[in-house]
Amino acid sequence: MTPKTQATALNPIELRLTGGMLALNRLIMTFQNKRMPVAGFTAGRDGGALRATLVLDCPSETARRYAALLSSLEDVEEVELAGETIEVALLKTGEAGWRESAAGAGVSAHEEGGTVVASGAPEKMEAWLGSLEVDDIVRLGPVARPGDGGG
Repeated sequence: MTPKTQATALNPIELRLTGGMLALNRLIMTFQNKRMPVAGFTAGRDGGALRATLVLDCPSETARRYAALLSSLEDVEEVELAGETIEVALLKTGEAGWRESAAGAGVSAHEEGGTVVASGAPEKMEAWLGSLEVDDIVRLGPVARPGDGGG
């Protein structure tokens, strides 16, 4: 008999941590100790706290269990299963048609001080960025989600 295989998907979880770098270290050790299927991780400052977006490559029910586990950590102030994540990229390009190609690819982009600021679904961003000649790029990964951005 062949075992049933569960379909996996990327499930983003947003966390808000207090406690600074020690809290971040505890969080990363938890990923390792629990062997979480981490497909992506982005951390940044949010006022006086740290905000992290964790992308797990597992079924959504498993992601909910990991979210419950993470919510019990002492430094975790808030855990939320996020909807779709978006990727953010800052780039410099000499290409003239980046606005049109971004619109055609379903990527939101504008220019700010000579730097193109782009955001969109990770798959769309990957395809769009692959089609451009880019001089310099900083990819911030899945750092936010559509809507109010939570907490």
